[in-house]
Amino acid sequence: MGPEQTVVIALGGNALLKRDDKGTFAEQFANVKVAAKGIADLLQKGYRVVLTHGNGPQVGATVLRHEAAKNIVPPFPLHACNAETQGMIGYMVVQGLQNELDARGMKNSVVSLVTRVVVDQADPAFKNPVKPVGPYLERHQYPNLLNIFEGYSQGATFINPSIKVLSTYLGDWDSPEKGREAALAQIDGGSDFLLHTADTSGHGVIQAAKEKGIYAFGAVGDQNQLAPETVLTSFVVDIEKAFDQAIRMVMEDRFEGKIFKPGIEAGKGAPGDGIVYLAPFHGLEERVPQDVKKKLAELTRRVINKEIMVPEKYEVTTDDAAKPAPSIARAGKQLRIALLTDALFSDGGWGTTALNAAKRLEARYGHRLAYVDNVPVADIESTLRRHAEDGYDLIIAHGFQWGDPAVKVGKDYPNTKYVVFTGLVSSSNVASIFPMQQEGTFLLGALAAMMSRTNVVGYVGGDEIDKFITGEGKITYKYQGNSKYRRVVPSPKPVVILEHQAIRTLVDGGFVVVACGGGGIPVIEAASGYRSGVDAVIDKDLAGEKLARQIGADKFVILTDVEGLYLDYRKPTQRLVKEIRISQPDVVNVSQLEEGSMGPKVKACLEFVKNGGRESVIASLERLVEAVEGLSGTHFFP
Repeated sequence: MGPEQTVVIALGGNALLKRDDKGTFAEQFANVKVAAKGIADLLQKGYRVVLTHGNGPQVGATVLRHEAAKNIVPPFPLHACNAETQGMIGYMVVQGLQNELDARGMKNSVVSLVTRVVVDQADPAFKNPVKPVGPYLERHQYPNLLNIFEGYSQGATFINPSIKVLSTYLGDWDSPEKGREAALAQIDGGSDFLLHTADTSGHGVIQAAKEKGIYAFGAVGDQNQLAPETVLTSFVVDIEKAFDQAIRMVMEDRFEGKIFKPGIEAGKGAPGDGIVYLAPFHGLEERVPQDVKKKLAELTRRVINKEIMVPEKYEVTTDDAAKPAPSIARAGKQLRIALLTDALFSDGGWGTTALNAAKRLEARYGHRLAYVDNVPVADIESTLRRHAEDGYDLIIAHGFQWGDPAVKVGKDYPNTKYVVFTGLVSSSNVASIFPMQQEGTFLLGALAAMMSRTNVVGYVGGDEIDKFITGEGKITYKYQGNSKYRRVVPSPKPVVILEHQAIRTLVDGGFVVVACGGGGIPVIEAASGYRSGVDAVIDKDLAGEKLARQIGADKFVILTDVEGLYLDYRKPTQRLVKEIRISQPDVVNVSQLEEGSMGPKVKACLEFVKNGGRESVIASLERLVEAVEGLSGTHFFP
């Protein structure tokens, strides 16, 4: 039976990287050598084997390397990084498996083939990145800093494509001296306009601009009072309007657990959902030419109407759709509200603006507010928990780092509502307001470019920017829980494996073939037949299934770290599903299996047997031979 059967095997991630591995070459190659033993056992029984594998962690790490070194050597696009990892992993598999075969005295030769896979450029996956790549990353820094800078830069180059935009990140929010030093360096470099997003450190930026007689832009609040002859205008976050919206959601019993992303508004308190606006020019009104004011007003209108898009450079997605919180009648009730922040209420910017906004709302509605500032990051969770235990109806957590603790505490205190300002989390009783501040800084960049005499403008940020959020184009991260994120990219469906004929020829010639690594290198095909790479990662199980069909394989096997599919997984009633026949749909609820974490694997196995394949299997790497021979795993049949 064996010699007449061709088996396509999709190696799971555990064949290359174990859960706690760091990702070194030595670790991955050691894992490959272990996997090679089971594959060699199968070959000894006479089966013909084609191997494919994933590359999610590897391609993500490769992209990071390119981005980290981009100022030394040019970075490659994602599809080229796919090719790099396909070659690297292919080398490891060939080397590890060939050594094992040679040690057993077997004559099989192992080859790895660079494999391209055609995808449809109209695939909706390109508009909805979901495929995680690379390592799990922790976000301690304020993610909107990159958006703010990109908006500023985009606005400046919108007016003057040749303008130079300098940037410095301090790694410190509370050092005016560091801010001043960075600003002076940028002024020495030619900057005659400076924007900061650096809290108290930003005071030093404004001071340097004042000393050198150039203009500065304020941040978050109207900072003209810090230097009336220097601060031309500020981008202002209408925190009062945002807090008002949060309080009214609770008052009117229409709280939604979602991430709100309000953008620009025409002015403070203007109609609509926008909460970002530019402050007046105050006493500097006459220094701004009329044609500049007119152009700035036009740009503001176009941004509000979405005629000009100022996209997020850094975007975070979650699996959580908007969720209504438990309904608790509060009509006419005086609410107990707590404003909590790790900032200082005396910082003249971020913290001060929040305090003043909350005080005005307290006077307007008559609710009872508590105010706590300067909370150490290590004490955020305990502070939230203490106020939830005290029975507060609404906790406004002012700062990005409050997000994950709010979700965690919120599970234990479902009757308290939490709004995280500048957060990127949500749950049934936790909402975030993440203002599109880049729309405001776009306008500041445009204003700077219209008035600059040196053709150089500058930006100073309070926190350092991690290398993993640099690079060209929009970068999307998916929240994984526990303060961790992974970069996500489009994952279109495979249409055609271009090298399938070469793979079939090699198999018929007795070779063990490693192909479609990482799901294959995604390419799109023009009407003329010309093909070009596209930035995406194809699911390795779907690509493996497509390959198995195209080369006429008898069996398609997906290897993972469990024996097969389980019903009631990790429950006392857990049981292995040994067999699924699509001709008997009532035996097992297939749709239920497709919704779980094994969903993509189930889908790939079903596709194979629905489209002419004889048998597909989900099994553990350790029991590969038994699985192929029907003694282990979950088996799918027509």
